[in-house]
Amino acid sequence: MSMHTGIISTQLTRTILSEIFSHLDENLGQYTAVCKNPSLEALARTCKTFHEPAMRLLWAKLYGMTPLLSCVPRLHQLIYGSSPRGIRDRWYHSIEPLSEPETHQFLRHAARVRSLNISFHDYDLFHLHSILPLETCVFPGLLSLTFRVIPPQNKYIYLFLSPTLRRCVLAYVHPDLKSIVTRLPALEELCITGPLNRTADKLALLSDSICLCKRLVTLSCPPVDWAAWKHLSSLPSLFGVEICRPLYHAPTGPLYRDMANFGPCVNFTRLSFKGNTTSYAIAVMQHSEFPSLKDFQILVDVLPWAVSEQLCRALSQCNERQTLETIAILSHGIGLPEPSNNSLTVVPYLFSFTQLRNLRLSPNCCIHIDNDLLLEAVSSWPYLRVLEIASRQMPPAVTFRGLFAALRLCPHLHTLAIFMDAVNIDIDPKAESFQHTALQSFNVAWSEVADAEAVAHIIFSMLPCINHVGQHWQTRRQLLINLWDDVNGHLRVLNGGDFIVQVPEGESEEESYLFLD
Repeated sequence: MSMHTGIISTQLTRTILSEIFSHLDENLGQYTAVCKNPSLEALARTCKTFHEPAMRLLWAKLYGMTPLLSCVPRLHQLIYGSSPRGIRDRWYHSIEPLSEPETHQFLRHAARVRSLNISFHDYDLFHLHSILPLETCVFPGLLSLTFRVIPPQNKYIYLFLSPTLRRCVLAYVHPDLKSIVTRLPALEELCITGPLNRTADKLALLSDSICLCKRLVTLSCPPVDWAAWKHLSSLPSLFGVEICRPLYHAPTGPLYRDMANFGPCVNFTRLSFKGNTTSYAIAVMQHSEFPSLKDFQILVDVLPWAVSEQLCRALSQCNERQTLETIAILSHGIGLPEPSNNSLTVVPYLFSFTQLRNLRLSPNCCIHIDNDLLLEAVSSWPYLRVLEIASRQMPPAVTFRGLFAALRLCPHLHTLAIFMDAVNIDIDPKAESFQHTALQSFNVAWSEVADAEAVAHIIFSMLPCINHVGQHWQTRRQLLINLWDDVNGHLRVLNGGDFIVQVPEGESEEESYLFLD
C-alpha cells in the first residue's frame, strides 16, 4: 500500500468513525464536571484508531475554559479537588500562569474545540495564558464563539478569533469591533446582544464594522445607520436581520442622516425588530423593499392605534409580492389611554398576504374583530396554522357561531388564541356535525364564561383534540379563572378522566401565549 493510499484510508476511517460516534446517545451514563460523555471517554481509551475521532467529539463543544485547563496535571487537582462531581470555587486564585510545556498541552486539546461559550466567569482565567502574545489565537479550529466578557478583560478576545469562525456572539459593541470582524473572513452569523450607549461614536463603530462583513447570512444587533443598511441590502448571502435592542438616548441625527431609499433586500426572508418604539422599523420598511420576506416580527414596549396602522401599511408596501408566511406584531408594555372610538382596523391590511401561516397580533390598543371580519380574514389565509389575536382593550365580539364558521375555512389551524364572547352561547353542538380535528391548542385570553358545562360540551363535540382550554395567566379576576377551571373539569370528565394538554410540536403552552399580556 502506498503512503498516499494509506493517508486516504486513515482519513476515511476517521471520517466514518466520527459519523458513527456522533450518533451516540448523549444521555447514556451520568454526566459530571469531569466526564462530559462517558461513552466517548471510554471509546477514546479503547484503541489508537478510536482515540482521535472520539477526542474531537468530546472537546467539540465547551462552556468555559476550565475543562480544558483540567487537562494540565498541575491544575486538575486544584480544579476538582477530591470530588469528581463539581468544580471547586475560586480555584484559580494565586495560580501561576501556564509554563511552556503546559501551554503546549493545553493547545493540543484546544485545537479540537469547535464551539466555545466564554462568560464573565472565565475572565479570571485569562492570566494563565500570559506566556502567549496577546493576539495569539489558541483555538484554530473554532467555528462558533459566544463571548460575554466585560472590560477591561475583553482585550483577551483575540485568543479566540480563529479565521475559521463562522458564528460570533458578543455581549456588546466591542471597542475593537472593526479589527475583530476583519480577522473573521468566514463570518456568517454575527450577534451583538447589548444596547448601544448614547454616543454617536458607538453607532458609527457598529455601522462601519457591519460594512466590513462580506459573507453574513444572519445578523442580530442594535440599530445601524443607513450606510450599513445599504451594504446589507447588497449582500447576496444575507437572509435574516434582527434589530434587537433600543438605542438608549441615541442621537437621531447620525442614525437618520442621509436617509434615502437603499436597494431592495432581495434575499431577505426574515426581518425582526425589538425595542421601545416602532419608528426605526417603519423607517427601514419605508426606504426599501423586501420582495422575498417570509417572516416579520416586531416586539415593542408601546404600540398605540395610529402607529399600528402605520406599521401595517408600511409592511404591506415593502412586500408587494405578498410572500409573508409569519407575522408577529406584539407589545408588552402598558398601553396609554386612547379614545374609545380608536378601534384598530389593522387586520384588513393583512388580507393581501395570502401565504400567511402564522399570525400573532397583540398591540396595546383596541383591535376590532367580530364574526364577519374574522370570517373575511381567514378566507384570505387558506394555509393558516397559528392565529393569536388579543389585547387588553379588545371587545369580545366573536361568538361560538362565528368562531366555528371561521374554523371551517382553516383546516390546517393547530393553535388558536382569541378574546371571544363565551357568555353568549349561540350554537347547539347536538345540531352540528362539524368537527375541527387539527386544532390542538386553544386559549381564550380574558374571555368571560357563564355556563361552564355548556361550553365544555361545545368544545368536546366540535374540537375533539382540545381537552384543556388555556386562559391568560395574569387575569385579575380569580372568579374568571375558576370558571374556566370548571370548563376544564367538565372536559376531563367528558374525556373519561384522561387529561393531557395538547401542545403543538416545538413549543410549550406557556411560550405559545407569552404575547398575551
